[in-house]
Amino acid sequence: MIPNWIATPLLVMASLLTGYVHADPLQRIYNDWQVSCDNLNHCATRSSQESQGLVLQISRDAGPEGKGSVSIDYQRNIDEQATDTAIANRLLLNGKPLNFNHREWEIGKKHIASSNRLVVNDFVNSIRDGSSIQLGGKLDPQQTSHPAISLSGLKAALLAMDQQQSREGTKSAWGSRGNKPSSSVPAAPVAPLLPHFNEPHPLTESEISAITQSTASNIENNDCSLDPAEREVHLYALSNEKALMTVNCDMGAYNQYVLGFMVSRQSPYKAENLVLAMPFKSGEDDQPPELINADFDTKTGILSTFDKGRGLGDCGISSRWLFDGKAFRLASYASEPSCDGYSRRGQWPVLWITRGA
Repeated sequence: MIPNWIATPLLVMASLLTGYVHADPLQRIYNDWQVSCDNLNHCATRSSQESQGLVLQISRDAGPEGKGSVSIDYQRNIDEQATDTAIANRLLLNGKPLNFNHREWEIGKKHIASSNRLVVNDFVNSIRDGSSIQLGGKLDPQQTSHPAISLSGLKAALLAMDQQQSREGTKSAWGSRGNKPSSSVPAAPVAPLLPHFNEPHPLTESEISAITQSTASNIENNDCSLDPAEREVHLYALSNEKALMTVNCDMGAYNQYVLGFMVSRQSPYKAENLVLAMPFKSGEDDQPPELINADFDTKTGILSTFDKGRGLGDCGISSRWLFDGKAFRLASYASEPSCDGYSRRGQWPVLWITRGA
């Protein structure tokens, strides 16, 4: 079971305003299942990796059509014998064989997937009230029990997806099916449009020297753990009037914490703390995101952050922010709260999507 303390609840209620631009993302854990929905109401739920590498993922688009997909992957990193049986022929639902038609499913040795609407719907309906999916047959080396996907929490996860997509009570719902027509499901929201970044004149050597000298005394007064002599300072042109200053403040095992300042490019070089404003509630404390492993691209105006939950890089938060001439606006946001080895190299569930970035 995935412990509750790693759950990252995000605001579930979508905007009630007519013609809303986006929905508020949802990311939550229900027993052994994690749900992630982006601001376009695309939702995905997956089982935890405490199943010894056997993972089931179910996803669905927003809107009346609500195209869905399902995949089962066996992620054990072992050298298998060429004669080992494909997982499609070994999977059991509550102890009884699951059948996968090769004409309807994409089937590999360790992978099963389908995006056929009828097939996906039938599969979800067949497992929704089950207890577990087990991989039968020959055990892999060093295994003492058969890998199994717990279905505890799946029904709640499917209900959450229905609620996020306003699909409750319709014939197309997976967790709360009713008699309302699928046509009553609202269309997917429109992705927010970001402005084009106008590349400014680069900072001159004299500007860099003046800004650095003017703001040095202020930087000395913060509570950074790094010794002042070890704090690297970086300056980037944001516009012809403003510059971004970042100061390395603290260093962990795999994360570097940075302070950010918005600085005027003209005397008296006033510096203000950089505060990134989230367009949705990203946690219970609703604090502005920190600048962790931050990087700025002067050509695109994109400020990137990458907060690794642990060294393996299978969990954490990443974001991209575009400077619009006055402030930084969120361009993309991804979050993986479950440190269970499933999501690698920062390929975490995306919760915020925009156009134009």
